[in-house]
Amino acid sequence: MTTPPTGLLSPPKLLLGLVCASVVAHAGLAVVGGALWAQVMSAVLALAALAIVALLLQRPVPHTVLATALYGMVGVASFLAVLGAALAAGGSPVAGWVGPWGIAAVIVDSSAVRISAAVLRRAEREQQSRGPAT
Repeated sequence: MTTPPTGLLSPPKLLLGLVCASVVAHAGLAVVGGALWAQVMSAVLALAALAIVALLLQRPVPHTVLATALYGMVGVASFLAVLGAALAAGGSPVAGWVGPWGIAAVIVDSSAVRISAAVLRRAEREQQSRGPAT
């Protein structure tokens, strides 16, 4: 088994798959998200996920994996923010966000955070086992 060059990680295909699923879920929300601001936010998140997919494929360094975790956190926070804003306004939750697209988005985003953290922990353990860089 070959090791990647120094500084590069080998994120599992699961992480890449989760971010791809996030693209699909947020794109779906952009179509059925109800209020225009919620649709725009979903479209921006889908585009950000596309950029992260490209970064993970091009150069999987710790910063990219950390950006993936941060993206997942923002995705989960957006789900809570949309529902909170709709409920605070006295209306019902924004259409689509409580449906399959919204639930799928929050599940894959939170899973991306968890897998990203595991990849970073594994990389840190491997670096510590190699000893200090000379």
